[in-house]
Amino acid sequence: MNPRYPVSTIIIAGSMLGVLLLSGCATTAPKANFSQGMALGSLIASNDDVKVRVEAEQNVSVLDAERARIAQLIEAKIAAKKTAILGSGEKKTYEVEVTLTRYEKGSSVARLMLAGLGQIHIDAVVRVYVDPDKRKVGEFTIKKTFAWGGIYGGSTSMEDIEVTFAGGIAAALTGQAE
Repeated sequence: MNPRYPVSTIIIAGSMLGVLLLSGCATTAPKANFSQGMALGSLIASNDDVKVRVEAEQNVSVLDAERARIAQLIEAKIAAKKTAILGSGEKKTYEVEVTLTRYEKGSSVARLMLAGLGQIHIDAVVRVYVDPDKRKVGEFTIKKTFAWGGIYGGSTSMEDIEVTFAGGIAAALTGQAE
């Protein structure tokens, strides 16, 4: 038997293809589920200022440093996206209030062993206000779950998922696709 391709080549190629196919999950931004949609004139534009505050519900365990990191990620993602939107009219100041309703880091060891175990979850309610009268211009929920297994699942951290979570929030606030 003289195979055209050695078995090791097929295994390596299959593994690389598998990693490429699976890599979409952690990097796919979640979609917002609006309970109060934002009008076109309320979307954050290039000349607007944004302050993000991240809080957690009482039953959600999250460190102050983690909340600060998430707030910074959201602000950075908004800053990157809003440059594509020309501001029409006067400069506005937005206050984005993110309330974490679920924050579970899961277990990288469990994810390494089997897909579906040790899942990462981050869920929030996002409320958007415009100053100076703090008028609410939008509200939505957003959820991100990561449950892949194997090396990919074991090597993906909560910090990786926070980046895509922040990207989903920024996409909803600017009207720009992630």
